[in-house]
Amino acid sequence: MEGESQSGYSATLALVLGAAVIILAILRFKSSSSKKLAPGPRGVNALRGMLGAVRDGSLDKQAEQWSRQYGPLVLCRSVVGDVCVLNTPRLVREVFAGKDVEHLTNSRPSSFSGFFVFYNYHDLALSSPHSMKEWPKMRKLFHQAIKFYGDGVERMESRLQEELCLLTTELQAACGQDVNVDKVISNSVLRVVLTLVTGECPEPGLVATTKRCDTGLNRIFNPVTDLVLTAFPWLRYLPLLPYRHLCRDFLQAREEMMDGLFTQGKASHVSGTPRGIVDVLLDEQDKGENSWMTDDHIRGLLLDTVAAAFLTSSSTLKTLFLYLIHNPHVARRIQTDIDTHLGERTPQLQDKSDLPYVQAVVLETLRLASTTPVGLPHETTDDVTVDGYTIPKGATVFSNSVLFHYDPHIFPDPQAFNPDRFLDDEGQLLSANHPRRQSLMPFGIGKRVCPGENFAKSRVFLYVTTILQHFDIVPPTQHELLPVAGCSRSNGIAAEVKPYHAVFRPRGQTHSHI
Repeated sequence: MEGESQSGYSATLALVLGAAVIILAILRFKSSSSKKLAPGPRGVNALRGMLGAVRDGSLDKQAEQWSRQYGPLVLCRSVVGDVCVLNTPRLVREVFAGKDVEHLTNSRPSSFSGFFVFYNYHDLALSSPHSMKEWPKMRKLFHQAIKFYGDGVERMESRLQEELCLLTTELQAACGQDVNVDKVISNSVLRVVLTLVTGECPEPGLVATTKRCDTGLNRIFNPVTDLVLTAFPWLRYLPLLPYRHLCRDFLQAREEMMDGLFTQGKASHVSGTPRGIVDVLLDEQDKGENSWMTDDHIRGLLLDTVAAAFLTSSSTLKTLFLYLIHNPHVARRIQTDIDTHLGERTPQLQDKSDLPYVQAVVLETLRLASTTPVGLPHETTDDVTVDGYTIPKGATVFSNSVLFHYDPHIFPDPQAFNPDRFLDDEGQLLSANHPRRQSLMPFGIGKRVCPGENFAKSRVFLYVTTILQHFDIVPPTQHELLPVAGCSRSNGIAAEVKPYHAVFRPRGQTHSHI
């Protein structure tokens, strides 16, 4: 039944897009003969490729096929727009961070997600300087809000340690039984994020609602889904396609989440006494120079914060623990370093420099997970020339980071979980300028780099060191162990780890401070 539904969906969508080809083809493919456009599929081949990506729910797999056929720079011209894919770290750096062109490539394209999900571009992630004059001010305010609980700030570290204490107690109570890692880790990360947003420990209902909202956002923001709905937004009204239910369920979850995060927070807000990010933004809204700032701007920034902080961190942690189960020697080495440098003392952020191997494990996990396989979309505001080819104005540009994160010329034996690849001969972390570190781009690059990168790495560091200080993570006893091959599914802008179980077995020595 499910296969028939999927087949019917694909056939319907193919007919819709096929009809659009007849109407729009002439307009889409008229280009100046003086331009040497980047190579890539055109016409029917381009449409076939995009339909394949729709069927698979993944642009990165289709982009990998294109790269094998056309090379490192690919331009796909179809009825849903010009889509350019950058398949090497050099190209990504040149196009997104090159001094001569970065001002032409760091805008966001008009998108269904920006309009429908993020309050008509009243956020930071999907709005652009060229289309919203307040964008620099929004970015500044966002950084101020992030600093409220940013890297090295006592408030963030204290809240994380409180949550990790609760998580450790919860895992100890499991008494060595199989634990649903997806549920435990996701709920824990969400509790941290929501507490830092509101200043209060969230109710279980808000945690569940936020998870539903983020899941729906991730699916709508899938690059292919977003491209299709941007070109044909009316598809969300058709009963035979899944978009109608997807959009309806997301809106319901978003409004319920915002009621708990923003509406109730605003009702209890006391000016000048911020409890969390909501209060920080409300205080800024009251200032005269920020008269442009509406409630939708705050809602958009909150959606940015919650989505970015939850989806990537949760997926990275679940991927990391799965690889540790399959590579117990890595877990034992982490535990040896923890025992040597920390003993029973609670891990702190200042311990990062003493535990370079843990940092290398985090980097290796970020490479293998490649949580955002093609990153967030960029848009060219004028023609861009690279390697003698033209990326036309108005093209949507993606960084195919998952492809070069698994490039054997950059990362030998790329399928292997090998944290040592990020350490030098002295056992210290490679410098940020090392070619291998330069080729790792899980958070993007240029002006659009994720502002919460340091916070995300710090959060993962504290989770890993705290959990491994108290537990051995071993295969489940009542469930099949999820293999690392194919452990992720890219049905959204962020790849999700499939649900799996594991046993968190307390280590031999009891730690009395928990």
